[in-house]
Amino acid sequence: MSERDAALPARILWQDAQLLVLDKPAGVSVLADRSGAPSLLDALRDWGEGTGLRPRLVHRIDKGTSGLLLVALSAEAERTLGRAFETRAIGKWYTAVSAAPLPWRGSHELDLPLAKGRKNRQRVAGPREAIRERRRGPYRHYFLPKPVRSRDKPGQDALTRVRALCDDGERAWLCVHPITGRTHQIRVHLAWIGCPLLGDALYGRPEDPHQRAPRLALHCHRLQLPALGDGVMRPSSFRAPMPEDLQALLPTPRDAR
Repeated sequence: MSERDAALPARILWQDAQLLVLDKPAGVSVLADRSGAPSLLDALRDWGEGTGLRPRLVHRIDKGTSGLLLVALSAEAERTLGRAFETRAIGKWYTAVSAAPLPWRGSHELDLPLAKGRKNRQRVAGPREAIRERRRGPYRHYFLPKPVRSRDKPGQDALTRVRALCDDGERAWLCVHPITGRTHQIRVHLAWIGCPLLGDALYGRPEDPHQRAPRLALHCHRLQLPALGDGVMRPSSFRAPMPEDLQALLPTPRDAR
């Protein structure tokens, strides 16, 4: 690893002329925030200085979330990756730990539109008590009946698929596959079905000692990419191992799902 690469507050997993793939630790903000601490984007600009590279963000993950982040290194890669995110051609999988087990065995599909709430929060675009459940294919499907959604502010469609890998009766280790990419989508969806993430200071009941943790228990562990059309042979998917501080929050399995 070069001295220049070591100065980045994230581990480089892949680099070519078009694409940089990073494994970001929890606690590093992608963009500047009110803390005034240097952001990852600032560090990327310094990293590219004098090389002819101008790193461009094509998506974000929360400050408290760790894991995979794609950075375009050319305007063409930025356009191609931007279109891929817009058309949902990039697959994203997260591992997470919730402060309560999922209410049902098997896979869940959270089809709950999101709207802006107060103080930088998001919320489901309808009352919690209006959420309904039904069986749809292999999923326990959660949804809001259409009459519940406001005509003036219907919210943005948001779809998350989740299954439990194991739980201990109090917390659960989850595999989460967001189909859409709304702000705080995973965190809001899980909180609204009664399974907030450990360490989430915004959603659920953050004042509850049972939900407290040293970090947000959310990690982007896999990204699947389409071909970028530039002729470069690169992996079709990237993985970032679960960090040790998240492993420490995992439940002791009582019942593998």
